[in-house]
Amino acid sequence: MNTLTYPAQLWIDGRGCDADTGVTFPVTNPANGEVLAEVPRGGALEATTAVEAAERALPLWAATPAPKRGEYLKRIYSLLLEHREGLAHLLTAEQGKPLAQARAEVDYAASFYLWYAEEARRMYGRSIPHADPGKHTWVEYHPVGVVAAITPWNFPLAQGAKKIAAALAAGCPVVLKPASHTPLISLAFAWITAQAALPPGVFNVVCGDARAIGQVLTEHPAIGAISLTGSTETGAEIMAAAGRHIKRCSMELGGNAPFIVLADADLEHAADDLIRIKFMSNGQMCVTANRVFVQQDILERFTEMLLTRLRGLTLGNGLDPDTTIGPLISRQAVATVAELVDDALAHGAVLLHGGLDALPASLSDGSYYPPTLLTWVTDHLRIAREEIFGPVISLLSFVTDDEVIRRANATEYGLAAYVYGRDIHRATRLARRLEAGIVGVNDMRPLRTEVPFGGVKLSGVGHEGGSEGWLEFMEPRVISVYDPEE
Repeated sequence: MNTLTYPAQLWIDGRGCDADTGVTFPVTNPANGEVLAEVPRGGALEATTAVEAAERALPLWAATPAPKRGEYLKRIYSLLLEHREGLAHLLTAEQGKPLAQARAEVDYAASFYLWYAEEARRMYGRSIPHADPGKHTWVEYHPVGVVAAITPWNFPLAQGAKKIAAALAAGCPVVLKPASHTPLISLAFAWITAQAALPPGVFNVVCGDARAIGQVLTEHPAIGAISLTGSTETGAEIMAAAGRHIKRCSMELGGNAPFIVLADADLEHAADDLIRIKFMSNGQMCVTANRVFVQQDILERFTEMLLTRLRGLTLGNGLDPDTTIGPLISRQAVATVAELVDDALAHGAVLLHGGLDALPASLSDGSYYPPTLLTWVTDHLRIAREEIFGPVISLLSFVTDDEVIRRANATEYGLAAYVYGRDIHRATRLARRLEAGIVGVNDMRPLRTEVPFGGVKLSGVGHEGGSEGWLEFMEPRVISVYDPEE
C-alpha cells in the first residue's frame, strides 16, 4: 500500500493550514468508531481566504492555454493511479465501503481528469456566417470565475472529480467544501495537486462549519458558479441563497430510482445487477434502485433468487477482504434506515431477510445495518416515497407496462431508472417514457465519464461529465465585427 503523507489540514493557496480559531473536529471510521484524525474546523474567515486565493489565481489560470491546463490534469490522473492503494484504504477507513469498491472509485475519479485533459484540446469556439459580407461573428468560451464545489460523503473522491476536473479544464480555480464525515480523501487529493505542480490558489479545500462556509460561497462576488452534490433540501437552500446574488448553479440532488423487471427478463442477470447496484457503497447512493418493480408473473421466482444472493453477502469492516457490505456512514444513518423499515412493516410490508435484529453482536461498535429484503411494499409507504440510502431492497409488483410507468413516474424525483427485459424494443420504449436523467436498459451502471449526468424534477439542474460538463463553468461570448472596407 502506498503511504500518503498529506497534511490533515485545510488547503489554501497551495499549502496546508489550520483554522484561525484552532478548533478541530474528529473524523471517525464508521466500522468501529475509531478516530482517524482531527481536522481543522474552518469557517467564514477560512472560506473567504480560500476564495480570495482562488480569485488571485484566476487571471493566470484562465490565460493558461487549455492544452497546457490539460497537462496538469494528466499529471493528476497519473498520480491518482500511482497512489491508488493508499487512497482506497483511506477512502474505506473514513467512508466504510469495501476496499474493492474504494479502488473502483479511485479509478472512476481518475478517469475524469484524463477525459477533461483531452477535452481541453477541443474547447473550440465557432464562426457564424453573416448575410452582410462586411460583418463577421464568432463565439468564444470564457471561464465563469471561481467555482465553489460542494461534495457529499458517499463518493467524496469521484463526486469531487466530476466538478474539479471540468472546472480546471475550463480555466476556473476551485474552492472545495467536502462533507465533514469524509474530509480526509479531499485533503489527500489536495496533496496530489501539489505533487502535480498545480499553481497556488487554483485548488483549495475548506472543511468545517457548513453554514458559515456556505454563506461565503453563495455571497462572495468572485464565485461565478456553485456545483453541489447533496440532498434536495440542501440544494434548494443553496440555490435560494445563490439566487439572491445571481450565481450559476448546477445541482445533483436526491433520487428515487425505479428498477423494473419485466416478465421476459434474464432473471439471473437482473438479480445480479440489482444486488450490485443496491449494495454499492453500502446502499448509500443516489442512483441506486430504490423501488424494485417486478412483474407479477415472476415475482415469486425473482424473490427466491434475491434471497439466495443475500445469504451469500458478508457484512463487516470494508478493509476485510471478505466483506461485501460495509457500515453506513453514521449511527444516525442506521436509525434513519431502521425507521423506514419499521414504518413499512407497521403498514403491511413483510420482512423476508435482514432487519436490524439480524445484526451480529460482533459488529455493535460500528454503524451497520444488515442487507434487508422487504416484500408487499406499496406505493404509499414512506420507504417507496423517500430515498432509503441504506442496504434495503423493497419489492413492489405490477401487471401492465402502462401501470408500471405511471407508478414509476409518480415521484418528485427523476435521477436514474432501470429496465430489464429480453425484448429490447419493449424495454427501450419503456425507458423513453421514464422521467429520469439517465436510464439503464439491462445495465446497472449507465454512468460513464464520457456521458452527461443530471436529474430532472427535484433531482437537480445541470450536468456533470461528457462534453457538456465543462460548459457549466463557461460563458459564451459573442463578438460581432463590422468591417466597412469589405
